[in-house]
Amino acid sequence: MPEIDYSYETILRNWDAKKEQQKADFIEHIYQCYQPDNHCYTGLWERFCREEAGPYCRDIYFERKEALEQFLKETENV
Repeated sequence: MPEIDYSYETILRNWDAKKEQQKADFIEHIYQCYQPDNHCYTGLWERFCREEAGPYCRDIYFERKEALEQFLKETENV
């Protein structure tokens, strides 16, 4: 297994300031939405994935699967 380089030089060379700011802005948005009682950010990403992103992605997966099956069925005799 290749070794991962965690040196500051490598981190800064690959740093995307816009992407990092977007991540910070989004976690702040999640914090404002959930308003955790413990006032901590810990667990907010996991909660978002479990309660919002996970169900949404699951539903989209099955919608796309159904659409593909319907497309294949309709084009089967063409």
